Amino acid sequence: MFGIFKKKAKELPNFDHLKSYPNKDLYFVRTLQWDWLNEEMIHLFDNKSPRVITMDKWPQQIYLDADGQKTIKEYIIWMANQYASGQIPPTLDKEMISLIENLVADGELIKMVNEKSKLPYYLDEPKSKQNVEKAYEMMIKDEYIKEK
Repeated sequence: MFGIFKKKAKELPNFDHLKSYPNKDLYFVRTLQWDWLNEEMIHLFDNKSPRVITMDKWPQQIYLDADGQKTIKEYIIWMANQYASGQIPPTLDKEMISLIENLVADGELIKMVNEKSKLPYYLDEPKSKQNVEKAYEMMIKDEYIKEK
């Protein structure tokens, strides 16, 4: 009787690609400093080469969500649950895995790791929100950059 207000679990697609994906239980983390370019777009700062990187909407969202706190499997299921019932694309898992792998392959903008991890200060927040001295000291300490 009291279960009438209980929310029914959303029915997810089969996600066969995700089930067979060997890296589904790995966590993913961003590897570059970033900041907002405008209200909708971020840009990344590549320390290894003089380039500024911008992305399309989906890769950008994955990059921002790459916080080391969820596995690829958990993330795809979470993302699927953002859709209305019956609106989840059946190939969402395949498309998201492809985007994640592209971010790894494109200069390792994100990387996959075995354990849950906390982002360092200089990768967590937008660069414009960071204390420059604190970020610099931490990057040197972590050997993210070399001292000038």
